[in-house]
Amino acid sequence: MDRTSLIKGHLEMCVLSILSKGKSYGYEIMRELDQYNLKLKGIGSIYPILTKLKDQGWVDTHREISDSGKARVYYEINEMGEVFLQRKIQEWLALQKDIQALISNTSKERKKNGE
Repeated sequence: MDRTSLIKGHLEMCVLSILSKGKSYGYEIMRELDQYNLKLKGIGSIYPILTKLKDQGWVDTHREISDSGKARVYYEINEMGEVFLQRKIQEWLALQKDIQALISNTSKERKKNGE
C-alpha cells in the first residue's frame, strides 16, 4: 500500500482535525494538508471529502465574501463532528500502538533467532 492510499483512508480525520482549530475553506484546508506532507496528489479534490463530511452531519457550512469580493464556502466542525473526530483519533492511536507493538515484537524475535 502506498502513502497516497494510507492518507486517503484517514483524510476525514485529518480534515476534521484542521477544522477543529476553526472554520476554513477548501483551498486553505488543502494548503494545510500540504504543510504536513498529506498531499492530495492522486486522490483528487478536497471537495468530495468536504461534501461527505457535510452530508454525514459532521460539519456545517456558510458563505462569506472574501477580501477579493468572491464568495467562499466555509466549513466548521460541529458537535457531532467533534465526537466523530475524537472517536477516530482514539481508533488511530490504538491502531498505531498495536502496529508498533507488532513491529517491535517481530524485530525482537528476528534478533533472538539471529536474523
